[in-house]
Amino acid sequence: MARISKRPLLVLVAVGIVTALTAGAGAGTSAPEKGPPPNPLRSLVNSLKGKSRAAREQRLLTLAKREGQVNLYTSLNTLVLKPVEAAWDKRYPDVKLNVYRASDEDLTARVLAERKAGKSGADVIETNGTNMLILQAYKDILVPYASSPYRASIPKEYRFRTWTADRLEKFVVAWNTNLVSSPPRSFPQLSARKWKGKLTIEPTDVDWFAALYTYFTKTRKPRMTKKRADAMFKAIAANSQLISGHTTQATLLAAGQVAVDVSGHASAIEKLQAKGAPISFRPFVTPVLERPQGVGISYRLAHKAAALLFYDWLLRPAGQKVLQANGVEPARTDFNDPAFGSHPYTVKINERPIVAHYAAWSKKYSSITGVPSG
Repeated sequence: MARISKRPLLVLVAVGIVTALTAGAGAGTSAPEKGPPPNPLRSLVNSLKGKSRAAREQRLLTLAKREGQVNLYTSLNTLVLKPVEAAWDKRYPDVKLNVYRASDEDLTARVLAERKAGKSGADVIETNGTNMLILQAYKDILVPYASSPYRASIPKEYRFRTWTADRLEKFVVAWNTNLVSSPPRSFPQLSARKWKGKLTIEPTDVDWFAALYTYFTKTRKPRMTKKRADAMFKAIAANSQLISGHTTQATLLAAGQVAVDVSGHASAIEKLQAKGAPISFRPFVTPVLERPQGVGISYRLAHKAAALLFYDWLLRPAGQKVLQANGVEPARTDFNDPAFGSHPYTVKINERPIVAHYAAWSKKYSSITGVPSG
C-alpha cells in the first residue's frame, strides 16, 4: 500500500488516550492523580447569572476589551478559518483573535505537551469530538462549562461535560467522476479486486473505523460476523492508499490520483465541489457517519471574558452562519446542510465507548491498515 503522510507520527492521538486510560482517566471517570484545579470561570459565570443574552454579551465584551485578545487552538480547515477570523474581527474589532491552527493530532499533542509543562497557550480549544473527549479525560485541561445560553440549541447527545459541539463532520464515500462511471453502492463492494490501488483511507481514523465496524457487526441487518467484517475491511485497506489528512485526501481525489475516498470529510469534498472539482458523494454509500466537532475552555486560560465571548459567538446564529457559508455543517438544530437534504441513513458516532476502549480500537485498526498503533 502506498503511504502519503504530512505528519511524522500517525498515532499521536492513540498515544494520548493510552496515556490517559492507563492513568485511570477514562472518559467519564476520575483520574487517581490530584483533583482538578479551582474552576477559573466560577466568579465570572456567577456574575452573568440572570442577565439577558444582550446584557451578557455587553458585559463580556466590556471585560474582553480590557483583556484585548483571545487565543484559539483549532483544527478548522484554513479555508474556513479565514472567514471565521474576518467575521470575528468585524463583530469585535477590539478583541484580537490569535489562532494556532493544526491538524487534530498535532493540536492534541501540543495541548498534552503544554499540560505536562504546566502551562497553556490556549484560551479556547476547538477540534474533533474524539480528541475533545480525550482531553476531557484529563482533569486539568478543559473546564467543566455548560453555562452558555446558546448551548441549548445543540443536540443533547452533543453536549458534553467540558465541551459542546459547534459543527458536525460527516464521513462519506466520494469519488472522482472522471474516473468512476459506475460509483460504488456499498462498503462491501469496495473490497472487490477491481478497486486495487484506486481507493484511499485515512490511517488515523480510529473512531470512523470503530463506528463503522460496530455498525456492520452489531446494528446492520443482517449483521456481519466479525470474521467477515475483518475480511471486508482488510480487503478495502489492501485496495487503498493510506493518505494522512482529509483535506489532502480530497485534493488528491480531485486531481485524479485516487478514484475513491472511502473515509472522506464531506466538508472538504463540498469545498472543492464548489470550485468545480469533478468529485461527488451522491448517491450516498450508507451509512454516512456523523461526528461532532467541539469547542471548550482551557483551564490555564489568560483571557476569561474573551474566551466566553468567543464560545458564545461560535454557537450563536452569527458564528454558525459563517461556518455554514463556508461548507461546514453547524451543530445547531436549526441549521441543515442542503447536500444531505435527502436524509441518507446516518450513524451518529458514539464517542464515549470508543474513547473508553481507544487502545483496543487503535490496535484493531492497526491490524487492518498495517500502520503501527504506537
